[in-house]
Amino acid sequence: MDESSVRVGCPKGETVIVPTQVKELYTASPESCKSLTIIEIICTDGSPPIPHVVICPEEKIMENWIHDNLTGAEVIAVSQSRYTYENIALAWLDHFIKHVGAALTGH
Repeated sequence: MDESSVRVGCPKGETVIVPTQVKELYTASPESCKSLTIIEIICTDGSPPIPHVVICPEEKIMENWIHDNLTGAEVIAVSQSRYTYENIALAWLDHFIKHVGAALTGH
């Protein structure tokens, strides 16, 4: 399992061409970007990886924030601090069990 952070909305470098009438230009800065936490599992037996768990630093997620190319198998959770608290850990565990085909055996 690996947990890593990514920054959304911060291009590394870009060229912006604007008409001469434009007096102000907004460019993204590190202060205006959002950081996400992504938990991913890589299977060492060669089986396909389990879909990611994405932790967003918000109280709610708006539907139009979700990109169209997601498969729908990912878990998207919210946490104001972006830390993995009990509710997110339990959601991740349910997600993990569902995708590895594990079952409770009573042991």
